[in-house]
Amino acid sequence: MARATACLFLLVFSFTGLVFASDVSSEAGAVENETGSPSSAPSAGVMPRIPENYNCITCHEDLDDETLTPPVNGWKESVHREAGVKCADCHGGDPVDEDNAMSKQAGFIGKPAIIDIPMLCSKCHSNAKMMRSYNQRADQYDLYSGSVHGRKLLSGDKEAPTCVSCHGKHRILRVKDPNSRVFRKNIPETCGGCHSQRKIFEKRRKPFNQLALYKKSWHYEKFSNGDLLVPTCVDCHSNHGVISSKSRRTQTVCFNCHSSQTDYYKASPHWDAYQKQGEPVCLNCHNYHDIMKPVTEKFTGDKDSDCVGCHDESGNAYKTGVKIQEVMKSTISSFVSASAKLKYFKDNARGGFETSDITEKIGKAAEQIQELNALTHKLDIEDVKRESRKITQMSDSVSASVTYMWDEIKKRKIGLVTAWIVFIGFTYTLWMKSKYWKRPDKHAKPK
Repeated sequence: MARATACLFLLVFSFTGLVFASDVSSEAGAVENETGSPSSAPSAGVMPRIPENYNCITCHEDLDDETLTPPVNGWKESVHREAGVKCADCHGGDPVDEDNAMSKQAGFIGKPAIIDIPMLCSKCHSNAKMMRSYNQRADQYDLYSGSVHGRKLLSGDKEAPTCVSCHGKHRILRVKDPNSRVFRKNIPETCGGCHSQRKIFEKRRKPFNQLALYKKSWHYEKFSNGDLLVPTCVDCHSNHGVISSKSRRTQTVCFNCHSSQTDYYKASPHWDAYQKQGEPVCLNCHNYHDIMKPVTEKFTGDKDSDCVGCHDESGNAYKTGVKIQEVMKSTISSFVSASAKLKYFKDNARGGFETSDITEKIGKAAEQIQELNALTHKLDIEDVKRESRKITQMSDSVSASVTYMWDEIKKRKIGLVTAWIVFIGFTYTLWMKSKYWKRPDKHAKPK
């Protein structure tokens, strides 16, 4: 009986093992088939093997030509190679038949004409099913076709940028690759590569100093110091769907980031004027590319982008600006003074006092200064005064606390000096008394 039970157990165990092995083998086969499928997205950074009989690659490598070989080397590093996109997918031809490799009958087109490039790229990039497997959008061609760039190209302007102007021709890298021309940190230089060319834009009577102006801006100062959330060209002008700088969307693009300023602006007389005549809007006062850090001097400055550019100095609007400037200067002066006093105290007082409360208070005042700057866009002097008083009160409170602590330190120092004087005087008195009693004549017997 025991032997029969053991045999039955071995039989069941062997059958289970065969079924399990079959399942594992099937799963492995499924994974292999899925990975090898042209429609599946490859893992990032995994380069597929280059077919041995793919003549385009082997031939261009063997040529060792300074013009014809670099494209292959660039492609080897590209995201297209990762995705399995090879030469014939863009250039046509038969890569496995050496005789028909560059045959027109095999669809060889060689170097694509500039005007054909967007449509060529769209063969894949407008295929929603294909792009879904890479988690990518499929509307780039539609956006480009309606853009300033796309319309210029379709009108016959061969200097208009196409896909390869920004993404490269063969060494096309992922957007998130730091070496990519469209990596966020590289965007200004990529766009500026064209938009700083005098020969292209001068004949079109267009400016070509946008990059130079942007590099003077408050935006670029923060961007160049590592803050990649700061706007670049594509944040204001879009990437594929670049629209005219005169469009309403571009004129009001600042609203997307500067929400507080937008809310106050829309409650101001400027917004009413913009609704009727199309200005003033953010760009009229803060410039387009060379956007500087806002300062109170704009209220009384002499540039076209300052208040005087639109308002007569004798008018009520200009006078309101002067009043706002006076309040702002007074408030900022009070805040800066309090901040400096607190910093100096913390650096030189050498402890002994709890300063967390006033540190928090000055931090809150700093936040309200930012809000006050935004509030000036409403152009309501009474609102500005009301918020200013709150900040001034906090700043004055911090200054008073710092003054009190310095006074306390002085008192402590005076007390310490007094104590030392008393101690030294008392010690000296004891020493003199002791010396007096040790004199020999004090112990001599009277005669």
